[in-house]
Amino acid sequence: MVLLWRDMFVCGTVVNLVFLGLALLTVYLGYPDWLAVLVFFLPMPFNIFIWSAVWRAAGKALGVAAWVVRALGTGWLALTVVV
Repeated sequence: MVLLWRDMFVCGTVVNLVFLGLALLTVYLGYPDWLAVLVFFLPMPFNIFIWSAVWRAAGKALGVAAWVVRALGTGWLALTVVV
């Protein structure tokens, strides 16, 4: 559960918000839009890595807890792509 809350939700969200800010800054400064999209999606390998680590760690949980952790992790990953 520490992996889910601390690493994914706290650290991962901070990393994604920083890159979102950098992407908005590139648009504000007049750089091409493709560069802003690239900056926005730069943390995607980290996001997929942390999601897969949470998914594997949830396999050690019993019963419904594993599905809850996996659902929360997958929802977070989806939100990082959309937002």
